[in-house]
Amino acid sequence: MAFNQTAAAPSHKMRRCLFMAFALIALALTALPTASFAGTDTAGNVLATDNDANPSGVEGDLYWAGQALNLDDTSIDRDIIAAGDTLSIRDCTVGGAVRLAARTIDIAQTTVDGSVTVAGQHVVLNTGSTANCFYAMGETVALRGSTKSAALAGDTVTIDGTVEGDVEVWADKLILGKNAHITGTVNAHVSEDPERAAGAEVGALKIDRTENEDTSTVNDVIGGIVAAALSTCFVALLLELVFPRATASAAGMLHQRPTPLWVSGLLGTIAIAPAVLLLIISIAGLSLAGALMCGVIGIALVSSAFAGCAIARMVGHSQNRYAMAAVGGIAAGALTGLPLVGGFISGVAFVFMLGYIIQIIWRNARLKPQQPTNTPGLPTA
Repeated sequence: MAFNQTAAAPSHKMRRCLFMAFALIALALTALPTASFAGTDTAGNVLATDNDANPSGVEGDLYWAGQALNLDDTSIDRDIIAAGDTLSIRDCTVGGAVRLAARTIDIAQTTVDGSVTVAGQHVVLNTGSTANCFYAMGETVALRGSTKSAALAGDTVTIDGTVEGDVEVWADKLILGKNAHITGTVNAHVSEDPERAAGAEVGALKIDRTENEDTSTVNDVIGGIVAAALSTCFVALLLELVFPRATASAAGMLHQRPTPLWVSGLLGTIAIAPAVLLLIISIAGLSLAGALMCGVIGIALVSSAFAGCAIARMVGHSQNRYAMAAVGGIAAGALTGLPLVGGFISGVAFVFMLGYIIQIIWRNARLKPQQPTNTPGLPTA
C-alpha cells in the first residue's frame, strides 16, 4: 500500500489528489438516480441508496451510495463499502473492513475487526471506536479511537487516541493530543514541527521536514514541456498512421458539428464516475466497471495527441497529414506540459476525444445496416 512508502510527497501534490477525489465524489453524487433502492441478495449482502438507511443487521456486506448515511446500533457481519456526502457510523459492530469516501466521515463508538480505509474532506475515527488499522486521507484527519497501526495524510492530522504500533503521517501540521498513547514510532513527514500536548505518550517521534513550495527549477519545467511535446508528437504520428480515418473524421466533425461533439463529451465525462460507482455496487457489474475504467484510462493516455492531430488536420487540411500530425502533437504536448494550465488542457482534450467516440457510436447505432457511413469531410480550400 502507498501509505507504507517512506518517501514524503509534497503537500501540493497531496492537495491535487484530494481535489480530484472530491471532484469524482461530487460528480457521482450529482448524477446518481433520484429513485432510491434497497435489497438483499442471496449471499446476505445489502445494496442500498436510501438516505438514512439503517438496517438492524446485515449478514454479509453493506454497499451504499447517496447523500447521507447514518448507521446507528447496527451489526454488519462483513464489510461496509459506501460513498456519499456525509457518512456517520455510530454504536456499530463490523466483522470485516470499512471502506468509505465522502466529504464528512465520522466513525464513533464502533468496533471494526478489520481495517478502516477512508478518504474525505473531514475524517475522524472518534472516541470509543476500535479498528485493526486506520488508513485515512483528508483535509483534516483525526484519530481519537484505538487502533493497532495507522497511516494518515492531510493538511492537519490530529492523534488523540491509542495506537498499539507505528504511525505514518504526511501532513502540513501534526497535533499530538493529551490523550495520545502510541507504543511504536511516529514517522512524521511534516512541513512544521508537531504540536505535542503535555499528556501525549509516544514511543519515538521521527520528523522528516518537507517544504510546501514547489522547488522545481526553470530547467525542470522546460525539460518537462519538451519531453511532453516529443512524446505526444510520437503518439500523434502513430495515431495518424494507424487511424487516419478517425483523425480526419474528428477534424471534420470539429469543423462542421462542434456543439454535439463538445456537449456529448462533457456529459460523458460527468457520467463516468456514477456509472463506475453503480456498476461496482451492483456486484454483477464489477467486470464491466473494470472494462469501463480501462477504456477511460486508454482515452486519457492518447486524448492530447488525438486532439492535437485532429485540430492540426482541420487547420492545415491541404498540407501533408503526417506533418500536420507532428505539429499538432508537439503543440498539444507542450500545452499539457505547462504548469497550472496543463491539467485543464488535458481535460479539454479528454472531453474532445470522448465526445468524438460517443458521436461515432451514436451515429452508427442510428444508421441502417445497408446505409453507408457518412464521414464528415474536411473543409475545402
